[in-house]
Amino acid sequence: MASNTLVNTVRGPIPADQLGLILPHEHLIVDTYDVRRSAEMVLLEPDTMVKEVALFKAAGGATLVDQTIYGLHPDPEKLVYISEQTGVHIIAGTGFYWDVYYPEWLHSMSTADITKRLVSHITEGLPGTSIKAGFIGELGTHHREIKATEKRVLEAAAHAQRETGIPIGTHALFTEIGIDQLNILESAGADLDITIIGHCDTNRDLNYSRKLLKRGVWIAYDAVGQFDKQTDELRAESIATLIGEGYLDKILISTDIAARSRLAIHGGNGYAHLITHFLPKLKAAGVTQEQIKVLTETNPQKILAGKQK
Repeated sequence: MASNTLVNTVRGPIPADQLGLILPHEHLIVDTYDVRRSAEMVLLEPDTMVKEVALFKAAGGATLVDQTIYGLHPDPEKLVYISEQTGVHIIAGTGFYWDVYYPEWLHSMSTADITKRLVSHITEGLPGTSIKAGFIGELGTHHREIKATEKRVLEAAAHAQRETGIPIGTHALFTEIGIDQLNILESAGADLDITIIGHCDTNRDLNYSRKLLKRGVWIAYDAVGQFDKQTDELRAESIATLIGEGYLDKILISTDIAARSRLAIHGGNGYAHLITHFLPKLKAAGVTQEQIKVLTETNPQKILAGKQK
């Protein structure tokens, strides 16, 4: 990674090596009510999020990647406000979440038209703003099959990545659907050096992570603190095992907060949990301080730098 490679943040470009400790898969402003009919995954109050992000900064955090995209009701201008109030860098994503969240008009768009839209968000600005996306994702699919429009979105993301050099991240819960996502992305020309299969820690079979890593793609253990999926102790042990097998340079960690009950203000873990509670568990599992710095700083800085054109 070139130290002077600039990364699009919501307040402008920042050298990748100045991004500090990064949580690469988060949500700050998100609204899923129209699909879920529940207020649990509705985070719309910027001043509340300022308090949450301030706790992350106080714990040593520096950068958050907000992967709130079409279907999740992104609001990049609120991200600017949160960043200004806290001093934390925020990187905005672009893309389309997954089928049940898609706007109706997306189903009639060609791969080329979707590609054009993604590229414009990266090079010109997100809709109605001059705020440039610095990430493509999170791009989701159904958990057991990939629908036709989901496939086109993945293909378009690969094409947009090739044009811009911006990294891609996916949403792949529970099953081995990430392998199917990877197959589509790779066939469409995605650069696996800057492609992430997300939520790998929601599949407790470590061989799934190995299958992905052997193909050269990044994996994200990004459900840290979500104990309904697996314990943090097991996550830490799995990461330690994969590091021992030589995969340190392809692992990312984050908390994927998108629910009110997970905010510290409502009694949840908050974004700081990864730093204050999970990193000690990594140490207890045998991960060194130097390796922890790679997981939390070097790796996310490297992939966010991408391979920009």
